[in-house]
Formats: sequence, structure tokens, C-alpha cells
Amino acid sequence: DLSGIGSPEAARAAKAGWRDRFANELYGPLPEPPLSVSTLRQPLPDQGAERLVIELETRIGKFRTDACLWLPDTQDKPVPLICGLDFAGPIGVLSSDSFPLDPTARAYTRPDLGAPDGRLTDSLRGATSYRWPVDLMHRHGYALLLSCYGSWTPDDPHLWNQQGVAVFATPQDFGAISCWAWAISRLIDVASGLPEIDTSRIAAVGHSRLGKAALWASAWDDRIGTVFANNSGCAGAAPQAHPVGETLEQLRDAYPHWLRPDVDLSSITTDQHQLLALTCPRALYIACAEDDIWADPLGTYEALRAASTAWGYDPTDWPNVEEIWQPGTQPSLPPLGYHIRPGGHDLLPCDWRQFFEFLN
Repeated sequence: DLSGIGSPEAARAAKAGWRDRFANELYGPLPEPPLSVSTLRQPLPDQGAERLVIELETRIGKFRTDACLWLPDTQDKPVPLICGLDFAGPIGVLSSDSFPLDPTARAYTRPDLGAPDGRLTDSLRGATSYRWPVDLMHRHGYALLLSCYGSWTPDDPHLWNQQGVAVFATPQDFGAISCWAWAISRLIDVASGLPEIDTSRIAAVGHSRLGKAALWASAWDDRIGTVFANNSGCAGAAPQAHPVGETLEQLRDAYPHWLRPDVDLSSITTDQHQLLALTCPRALYIACAEDDIWADPLGTYEALRAASTAWGYDPTDWPNVEEIWQPGTQPSLPPLGYHIRPGGHDLLPCDWRQFFEFLN
């Protein structure tokens, strides 16, 4: 029960304590912010987008990467922003070769797309545009700022701290999830320097392991007004207290670079409803899929119900589990929302349509 954090002072103290425990026990802290962030804008006229070349100056050196920005065609004032990381990054959305491949990136992509050893290849161009339906975002008035997560930190247990963000931060007492969360905040730094963006309305969006990163980024960065975590599973929105699907032990063994080095899972004193509550009092939207049992959709729903006490709700205010399993159900207690759809582990246009219904 998190209802004891009702006053602002109690909320600040409780949230700081939970965040420190998550950092110490599971993810590791985020690297320190850069000394400066600069952005070079390069229009991509054939794609209705811009490549943003980003340079970060740290105490150790300079780190350079890129992102892509899609702005609505018509705008007479700053627009709200969808901000996120993707497995293939901008090349997965763009259909032309005007956006360069990052030869240093290492990412997980669907094996059938022909990207060997996690390297970005031309076979990925436009392959995952359905995950980021730019036209739908523009119809709702939103811009999109997207970058490849593997360019910031390689999704590779041997390379993750040999190139990318981790090279420019000491001590390396964090894992890749913290690096990806840090990258989301750096994209918000970039957005803050764009006059077309309304920085009071920023939504951080992530799917699967990048949903974990979006939730962890929100715990640190209050500039994120809304979090949309899709099928985020273990170490995301799915709690350890509901033993269905992937466990922390399985995650640690399969992806040892995601969590802090030498993580001791026996000493963990937090659970994921507290991670969700770190977004309070801002907006939080959680989405799951019926066939994605590995990501534990029902445990995720129970974690959201438990976390909602931080916003002043009671778990009994939510529909019961049997009700949410019915087609078309989208329980919402503003600023909290949830849906579960048919199908498996993916981010689909129908997920976005329900998310925008929630935002509206």
C-alpha cells in the first residue's frame, strides 16, 4: 500500500528512497548528466523528417550519435512530443537510405530481418515502421523523436561497456537499462532546444526492454509527463511477487549486462509497483498482450492497481481481472490507464490508437 505518500513532503522522501534502492539493488544509478548537449539539424526532404546529429560533452570526452525528428506538417505553436528508443532506430521507420547506418550499433532485431550479429543493415530499412505510426501521431498533433538504443549502448554483454555511453561514465556501477534510461533523458535535452516542441507535454514510450528503460527514466526525469510502457515484463512493470513468466534470475542469466554488475537478487527489497509509483503524480499508461505470458500481463495489471494508491486510488477502484480480459476493455483512472489486446509480444498500431484515446 503506497497511500502513505499522500503529502508532497512524504512523497518526495518515499520516492527518493525507492529510487535509491532500485539503483543500489537492481539497475544501478544513471550516469551523471553531460556537461553540454549540441544538436545539428539535417533535413531529410524525401522523408518529411530531420536527422539530428547529437554531440554530448562529458568529463571524459565527447560522445556522438543521432536521432530522427518527425514534425506535423501544419503547426502554429509548439507541439507535444513522443520520445523514445527503438531496436532498429530511425532506419526501421524510414523507407529510404537517406539516414545513415550506424556501424557501431549493436541491437536486437527480429532474426528474419537479416541483421547478423546485431549490426544494422539495409534490410532493416522501413521494416518496423508499423511500431511508430508517424501519420497517426501527426493526426493527434504529436511530433516524434526517435533514436536507436544500440547506438547509445550496445545490447551485447561483451560490448555494452566498451563503446557508447558507458565509456564516458565512471564508475561503471550501472547496467544497460540505466544507460538506455539516460539516453531518453538526453533526447529530452535535445527536444528542449527545439522551438517547435512543447516541452511541458513529453511522453516517453518504450516496448519490451525499452519499456523498462522508459519507466526507469521517468523515475529520474520529471520532464517526462507521460510514460507508455508496452509489454515491459520482468524488471519493467511485471512484479516479482506474481511468479508468472520471466523471472529476474532468468533475465540476469540471459542478459547479464542489463542490470548492475554483480547484482545480488537475494537482497532486493523493492518490487515493480514501487517503480510504477515513481512516475506519480504524472501520467502512466501500461499495455500488454494476451499471448505474451512471458511478460506477465495479469501481474502487470496487479502492479498498476497496487501502484495507483500513490495517486490516491484504491485497488478496488479498478475492474477485476476477469473483466479486463474481455475484448475492448481499457480501464482508466486518470492519469493512469491500461489495456490488454489479443496477440503477442509487439508494439502495434492498435496499441497506439488506445494510447491516444487515453491521452485525449
